[in-house]
Amino acid sequence: MQWNFDDLQGLTERAAHPNQYSEHEKAQNCALILQELNRELHRFEQVLVQDLSHISTAAIYAGNLRLEAVVHLKDNLYRCDYGYDWQIGWTCSGLQENGRVYEKMRFNLANNGEIIFKPLQLD
Repeated sequence: MQWNFDDLQGLTERAAHPNQYSEHEKAQNCALILQELNRELHRFEQVLVQDLSHISTAAIYAGNLRLEAVVHLKDNLYRCDYGYDWQIGWTCSGLQENGRVYEKMRFNLANNGEIIFKPLQLD
């Protein structure tokens, strides 16, 4: 699950030397990554949609995915905070439930602009 983002090339070089950059510059990098991810969301949207069985085995993704923040954790490791809508259509009763779930996913950003998402794997 990796995608290349040409506009992000070189950002990990800065992340590898965090003491050389101000908190403002780090925040600008995260904002740039967030902007690029939002622009290209259609390319990897399905990777971010996690298993909804903790809500119900009948819960499905209903769209409206929004990336809310990118946080630099260390080196080339980042976290993306986001949310999306879910729904359950109870066909027998004609009722429908819906809600919004908020998730976090880590990813690595390579110096060539390649992003590798690291979804949580539950056994």
